[in-house]
Amino acid sequence: MDTSLKRRAFIVCLVLVTGLTALSYRLVTLQVLDRKLSASSAIPRFKSHQKIVASRGLIVDRNHGIIAQNRPQAALIADLHHLKTHSILTRAVAHRYASQVAGWKNLNEDERSVHLSRTRKAVVNQLTKEEVIKEHLAYATEVIGRELRIPSSELLKKVKSGSARVVVKKKIREDLARRIENELQKRRIQGFSFERSQRRHYPMPTLAPHLLGNTNYQGVGESGLEKSMQEILAGRDGEREMKRDKNGLVNLVEAAQVIPPKMGKHVKVTLDMGIQAIVEDELGMACEAYQAKKGSIIVVDPHNGDVLAIASRPHFHLNTRENYAEAGSSFAVSAQYEAGSVMKIVAMAAALDSGTAQRDHIVDCGWGILKRRGFTVRDHHRYNELSFDDVLVKSSNTGVFQFAERVGQHEFYQYLDRFGFGRRTGFPVPGEAKGRIQDRRNTRNFASATYGYGVSVTPLQLAMAYSVLANGGTLLQPRLVQSIVANNGTILEEIPVRKLGRVISEQAAHEMCLTLEQVVNRGTGRRAQVPGYRAGGKTGTAEKWNSELGKYDETKKYLTFAGLLPVHAPRFVCIVTIDEPSGLTEDVQVGGGSIAAPVFSQVAGRIARFMNLTPESDAPIASTPKQ
Repeated sequence: MDTSLKRRAFIVCLVLVTGLTALSYRLVTLQVLDRKLSASSAIPRFKSHQKIVASRGLIVDRNHGIIAQNRPQAALIADLHHLKTHSILTRAVAHRYASQVAGWKNLNEDERSVHLSRTRKAVVNQLTKEEVIKEHLAYATEVIGRELRIPSSELLKKVKSGSARVVVKKKIREDLARRIENELQKRRIQGFSFERSQRRHYPMPTLAPHLLGNTNYQGVGESGLEKSMQEILAGRDGEREMKRDKNGLVNLVEAAQVIPPKMGKHVKVTLDMGIQAIVEDELGMACEAYQAKKGSIIVVDPHNGDVLAIASRPHFHLNTRENYAEAGSSFAVSAQYEAGSVMKIVAMAAALDSGTAQRDHIVDCGWGILKRRGFTVRDHHRYNELSFDDVLVKSSNTGVFQFAERVGQHEFYQYLDRFGFGRRTGFPVPGEAKGRIQDRRNTRNFASATYGYGVSVTPLQLAMAYSVLANGGTLLQPRLVQSIVANNGTILEEIPVRKLGRVISEQAAHEMCLTLEQVVNRGTGRRAQVPGYRAGGKTGTAEKWNSELGKYDETKKYLTFAGLLPVHAPRFVCIVTIDEPSGLTEDVQVGGGSIAAPVFSQVAGRIARFMNLTPESDAPIASTPKQ
């Protein structure tokens, strides 16, 4: 190879080696040195992505009235890393000085840009790092304070109290947050940003609070339907990639890329908020008048199991959460107690259904005492012979036990199961109690169970049991959620009416309704009469068990009235429960007939008018019996 060729080859190799060396050095710089600098630099600490919170689905009642909705809000955040990095703050400080010069408002964008560039050079040359940081923070708090109507000195104190990240203010309206963002962006102010969220709002905050429940600060359901329907109501969050200018400063009002959020699905419930308002009003007045410890009212459509209204006391305010801790769980769903004589319908319906008795059958009530081997059944009055109807009209313990004996102990408990007692109803709200049935093999327990002791139930279970009589003999699962609806109004899922099985024959159910009408017309439930309508129902007065004394306490009672209206074709079932009324005068007899029944009368009358039910010409005129 000649000398000229060797020289050219050497030069080519030298160029390649030099080029590759330079390229390698650049790669090392980018991958190692610049990365380390980037990691320690404050500028990239700005969030490159920002979550866009999805809007939670609405909850609406059966008439499409909104009962739970969203209100967007924002929290203003100060990032102290950026507020202490003078290199990204000089433009805002320059803007502060430049905008104070006479004639600034008359300059066009190009002229302002030139003026800002000159001012920034002066800021860099004349102010120390500490002065730039101080001037920027003063400018920022001045602008933000003016919009939030908070003294800038107060904001300065709050920001300086933090070490890395300070929440300047929460629950800022979305329109105000956008205005502040525009002001900060226009003035090149850095280090402040907004975190968006959705605040749950309830237009009728004292109606059905236990049922609706609440969400936490992250928008996740904590109780009630908000919790049980979390996956349905919750949407999918989106994301915004933050846009930067050529100097690396974050643009607060524009995004480089947006992945839009997906709104949650809406939930339509069976509640009628008009009826709900009625029961809340009447329950509140009753609990206050009788100084009751707790209470509940449930209204159910017996033909499909729809819960039209359900109220409990104590309750709470959904928006402010006032009295939230004291309210506890829903009494209507979570309370389990011995309900007393309202449970007598099980034995009596079983006797009719099994064919072991007819409504014209008569039993000897033994003048209030019925002795069996090992125990005695006692009545509150000395009754002799009573017909089937009169056993319920007088609420005779000895009478109902004899009809249960005709059915049989084992068979009676089978009917108790078929009516839905001793197990949860499947209500879609957390915290439902299942009740309890004591030892079925014990004959004494059998006797007690026939008149409502030794069997713990919930008000909701009672509502579904009485619905069996009202709908012709079928046990239904209570339905609270009617459908799942998309944002465009399309029904995604219709929750079907669920029949759990036939309990008694249609004839037996009809006969029981007529018997319950007699209880209201001339028996213990006379105070439940509704002028203009034929109502039926049963009273219940049950003493509470005192575990310390090992006996029932005569001074503490659960009072219940379970009713339906109108008797010939019931449109609704209503259960009223009052727990431990007190502060009553001596002449007031504490009982389901004297306290719970009048509440039913008021509620049922108002609901009948609300539903525009036609008054019945053959309805009895309401009377007011002596207490």
